[in-house]
Amino acid sequence: MSTKSNGFVDWFRQPEYTGENRCTPCTIVNVFIAVVLSGLVSAALTFAGGLVVFTLSLLSIYYRGYLVPGTPALTKRYFPDWVLAKFDKLEDETPEISEEERDPEEVLADAGAVEPCAEMDDLCLSESFREAWYDNMESIKADETEKSDLSAVLDVDEEKLSFEEHEEALVAEYDNGRLGQWESRAALVADLAAAKLLENRYDDWESLTVTNQSRVLSGLRIFLDACPDCGGDIAMEQETVESCCRTMDVVAVSCSECDSRILEVEHNQ
Repeated sequence: MSTKSNGFVDWFRQPEYTGENRCTPCTIVNVFIAVVLSGLVSAALTFAGGLVVFTLSLLSIYYRGYLVPGTPALTKRYFPDWVLAKFDKLEDETPEISEEERDPEEVLADAGAVEPCAEMDDLCLSESFREAWYDNMESIKADETEKSDLSAVLDVDEEKLSFEEHEEALVAEYDNGRLGQWESRAALVADLAAAKLLENRYDDWESLTVTNQSRVLSGLRIFLDACPDCGGDIAMEQETVESCCRTMDVVAVSCSECDSRILEVEHNQ
């Protein structure tokens, strides 16, 4: 392909609606429209004409994310929220939680990571776990061992592991496939530091599924009282965020000073 052709494709492409940002409901709706439109052209004119229309429509959907202008906004406005939520879960590849998996709070309590608070009816980090956890985080940051530590935790080849930043999120890729995603590098560091401790403090840690371990580690982040990245205070607030398919309310835990996102969970009212 010539440089001029590449330039046209780059001009025509809309990365905000394609690749990892592609909206699955939008794509399905637009492919359906393309089928209907090409069928009408085939019936009114010729089969070849319909085939040309269908091919051009698919190219538009592939490079721009949609065929009909305004589809993302229309999808968010008129599709039921429960339908869009299902698409969000599919795109995030959120696995179902099996009945055999351990409750995160039970795992953390058995490991001595959390204990009843002294001054309130809640759970708090135990002092011994807090000190060891923050020491591990400082060590990981100082030595920049995120890649080697993650490869060890997941038992994968470090040479095939890489990190990509997408806006605020940090994505781990392995052998050209997505391996995992964290809200920020600070969230990854917190998980890796905690995994080292839980491996030694919880006897059944290795028998937990990767999904179960991930739930335990992300749940532990809510107990952070200082940012793993900059050492600043932790703030919790409710925000409205945009996914590819819909607008949703989330509870966000972030570092006040450096804005590193520690945890983000959907707020169900």
